[in-house]
Amino acid sequence: MERRQRRSRKCGSQQVPIVIALILLTGTTAVYFGFVCPYLVEEYHFAIAIVNGVLTLTVHLMFARATFTDPGVYPRAPESEDEENDLRQPLYRNIEIKGITVKMKWCETCRFYRPPRCSHCSVCNNCVEVFDHHCPWVDNCIGKKNYRYFFFFVTSLSLHILTVIAFTILFVVKKKGEGEGMVQILPAIIILAIAGLASFPVLGLSIFHIGLVALGRTTNEQVTGKFGSGHNPFDLGCYQNCCTALFGPLPPRYLGYKMPKRKKKKKGSPYGGDEETVHNGEPLHTQHIRIEMEPIAAGGDSISDTKFINIVLAQSQPPLHYSLSFTIHHHQPH
Repeated sequence: MERRQRRSRKCGSQQVPIVIALILLTGTTAVYFGFVCPYLVEEYHFAIAIVNGVLTLTVHLMFARATFTDPGVYPRAPESEDEENDLRQPLYRNIEIKGITVKMKWCETCRFYRPPRCSHCSVCNNCVEVFDHHCPWVDNCIGKKNYRYFFFFVTSLSLHILTVIAFTILFVVKKKGEGEGMVQILPAIIILAIAGLASFPVLGLSIFHIGLVALGRTTNEQVTGKFGSGHNPFDLGCYQNCCTALFGPLPPRYLGYKMPKRKKKKKGSPYGGDEETVHNGEPLHTQHIRIEMEPIAAGGDSISDTKFINIVLAQSQPPLHYSLSFTIHHHQPH
């Protein structure tokens, strides 16, 4: 199933932007190191090459990690043994997080209720944990597991572009002072043109994502206007938001595991039963993975904090098996 899910986002036209990005990035950088940097090192200091080299390596490494890291794709649930029950599923389930109602939408493609902040990518055709956006320039979704790499790619690329522009301008001024003509500095002019045009969207994107991280939001939440009133239940404060998004522990990988088919729902669930469990996935002998939301107030489904978004690993004996489930305990009002 992992192979089938991954293939769903691959096609030739979708890979044009990433090819263009690689050509511009590697081509411009190669011309800079071959034409501009050696002259500046000779005239000024070797530290110029070190700074540019570190930034270049960081940009390429983060680009690769953002492209090839699983963004947090949830495996699809197998075909239900009770298809009529699937058709009767309500479109939304409402839960309460820190006093704010958050909707969990039923995904007809993946066949489970999407956890809060999860969204189905129309390009990849997968549900992604803490979905940010689909980025054609890295040919991948940006989600919980690769957002930090995308963030550091964009910010390091901004610094790389700024240093290239600054040192190339210095190179042109120095060469013009030595009486060099336009033909001799033409490669530097081309570098300035490409870097200058790229600087506006890249710098703007960096500033945008710095703001999102500080506010504890995703691009998807910002664009769609979720929590537009300013009440964001996932906001932990600027410092904690940055630590969680950029340096916090990452959950385990979900794809590649096989899980048992969903059992037929028991009578009274989801309507009026004590518990509803929506299983998602496919089959393997490993740890049991679940997300649980505990009630904290009478009269509705609610959870006390945002810890539920971290996957809980628990041993089940015997046998060990893997599953992904969303469990909602219904609190019966007194």
